Amino acid sequence: MELTNDQVVQELIELLNKNQQKEAANNVGKMAAYIQGMERKMDAVIEELAGMRKQLAEMEAKRQRKSLKETLTKTIDNLEQQCQKIKQQLFEVKTEFKEKAAEIVAEAKQKGKAALNKMSEFTGIRDKLEKIRQNVKESITEVDRSLDRIDALGKGMREAFQKASNTLRVFAGKPEKKYGEKKFSKTELLKKPLMAKRKLLSGVINYAEAALNQIQRLTQDQQQQRDQAVQKMERVEAEVINPSANMTVAEPAFQYGSEVFEAYEQQITQAMTEKMAKQNVPVMSGKSR
Repeated sequence: MELTNDQVVQELIELLNKNQQKEAANNVGKMAAYIQGMERKMDAVIEELAGMRKQLAEMEAKRQRKSLKETLTKTIDNLEQQCQKIKQQLFEVKTEFKEKAAEIVAEAKQKGKAALNKMSEFTGIRDKLEKIRQNVKESITEVDRSLDRIDALGKGMREAFQKASNTLRVFAGKPEKKYGEKKFSKTELLKKPLMAKRKLLSGVINYAEAALNQIQRLTQDQQQQRDQAVQKMERVEAEVINPSANMTVAEPAFQYGSEVFEAYEQQITQAMTEKMAKQNVPVMSGKSR
């Protein structure tokens, strides 16, 4: 079963979403998808290697040059060994990923959402992913060396053919022919599968780096949550130690007396005067008789 469809992984993502940890849920889902993508790419590389072995068998039947066949055979042997090693490492990553997801889900069911704070423990697969990335880079280096060897062999075969052809022309009394830089078609055909493998291996590296980035984001998200929890606890402790620090400032006491009443009466009179002025009502001054 593919990692993204694994029941435990899906259950963990659901728990994270329910507990408002959408960023962590997103990181877990992407990590699973990237690891799955790496596995698919490696399967494609291994399939291409099998196709190359079949092509080599046909070369032998057609009696192509032995040195070229030996070079390609050695390349395929090395690549197959490296690919099997990477496949085993990917299996270990998937196993650890599912085990960690199952552990967190089980603990969350027993102890509550506090167990979801252990998401940072997924960073344990970082070392394995970094080793996979390094092994894939070594495989790409091996492919590049093989491509260079094929180019060198093709050039040698082309030059040998041109030299033999011109020798025959000289014996026939004809002038030597100048040949262009056209590459030997047989070797170019043999390079195509290797170039396809290089592209697939580069895709594995891209997936590995994307998965490592998600682990980094998950680590940062968990650290941020821990920092926020510490700050909240520090505020609570401060309130317990110094409760007056958060008390609101008391309003001034209500005042009584004739002075206050007269001041209030003056405010009312002024407000009524301003209102009547706006309505063009003449204001009567003095006391009524």
